[in-house]
Amino acid sequence: MSHKALVIDDEEDFRLIAEDILKSSGFEVYSSKNGAEGLISAKKFKPDIILLDWKMPKMDGETFCRELREDASLKKTPIIMLTVNSKTEAELEALHFGVDDFIAKPYKKEEFLARVRAVLRQRRSA
Repeated sequence: MSHKALVIDDEEDFRLIAEDILKSSGFEVYSSKNGAEGLISAKKFKPDIILLDWKMPKMDGETFCRELREDASLKKTPIIMLTVNSKTEAELEALHFGVDDFIAKPYKKEEFLARVRAVLRQRRSA
């Protein structure tokens, strides 16, 4: 069974790399350039997992998480934050808004996929 993933990142290079990693592992991938577009895509495609940049134009990660968690059909969708720095205040803040895990940029393919799969497993068993 193929999982659906939504990648939301305003930085095209990182967005394309994430898409490639997921597609090469059998994911059906959708992408958006900002949180506002991402929210529309999430409502339309109902992804199994969302990979979200935190600092974006039009709608930042915090606002995206808040709005997603208010939607009954999407509120349990796991979110992985894509971040340049690990263990920052932004990551701690993100946990309060419903982020399930973090992946540091630049991506290491093996770690990227391991974290995505682990979050999906946790959600299935919950």
